[in-house]
Amino acid sequence: MSKPTQPTLPSDTSVVPKAWYAIAWSSECKEKPIKRKVANIDFVLFRNKEGQIQAVQAYCSHRGADLSTGKVINGCVQCPYHGWEFSGDGRCRKIPAHPERDIPDFAHIQSFPVQEKAGMIWIYPDSSTKAPDLHLFPILEEPQFVYSPYQMVWKAHLTRVVESVLDVAHLAFVHKQTIGKGLSPEINDLSFQAEKDDIHFQKGTNRFHYRFPNQWIQYLGKNETKMFTFATFTPLDHETTVIFSQIGRTFAKRVPFIGKYLSHFGLRVLKEDQLIVEGQHPRPIPEALRMEAHVPSDGVQVRFRHRWYQFLKNETEHLLVRGSE
Repeated sequence: MSKPTQPTLPSDTSVVPKAWYAIAWSSECKEKPIKRKVANIDFVLFRNKEGQIQAVQAYCSHRGADLSTGKVINGCVQCPYHGWEFSGDGRCRKIPAHPERDIPDFAHIQSFPVQEKAGMIWIYPDSSTKAPDLHLFPILEEPQFVYSPYQMVWKAHLTRVVESVLDVAHLAFVHKQTIGKGLSPEINDLSFQAEKDDIHFQKGTNRFHYRFPNQWIQYLGKNETKMFTFATFTPLDHETTVIFSQIGRTFAKRVPFIGKYLSHFGLRVLKEDQLIVEGQHPRPIPEALRMEAHVPSDGVQVRFRHRWYQFLKNETEHLLVRGSE
């Protein structure tokens, strides 16, 4: 008698977690609107009269024109096609062709929760439910740090990108010219603790903290008040992920070449990972642990996979990746 088959989980590529995602650097959104994407959903960002960041759907309700090609007038984004104006709450405030007529409800567009923290613009890409509070690692909001930002787009699924920063065993091989130089491939000093959405792990003097689904930080050396590396991961679509990263430091704040060097070095490290991660198959992590081999040094990734499988089973956490239905 054959054993009953286990139910399969839904496809990883069709959904990502509902969460706050970094969508741009604060410095990128100035006088003009800009367009950005999460889960294949397009958004337009602009600033109101008070300079506060706003986020609305990217296309005009009238004829579908791209609002990012318009301009900001009196704190509203103006459509370049017929001049319709939309405020940050998505309400249409002006239809120039009919200034005396009431604006109909169908003219309004969707708006989305958005805020600025740690030099980045964060969006909650679901307007149907109340957005949870955005919790970043507290050190990111401490004023004594200066930052060296950098970013990179990988043709890789969110899960594979996340696992690349949870994997300490690859350092001696992939990063043997940078952060893994001189490291032994043997892993005998890895420890970790996991609770709900958080995984704390340590190798040698370096401590790491991952928070599901998309935040990661590494405290460099014994003194975390001097230097750290932060990264957050945003799924652009079902097979593309953008990494926003910053190296924070409290030393040599006024030496500009150090900031540029650190950004360049961070990009170099990401490029070393990129070729490997973009070549992994299947594209997302498999739908069950038994579908790939695991050893003790994979403990942190295994814990991540357990949390990912919990997410897949909980439909209230799902954000549909547009175009993957």
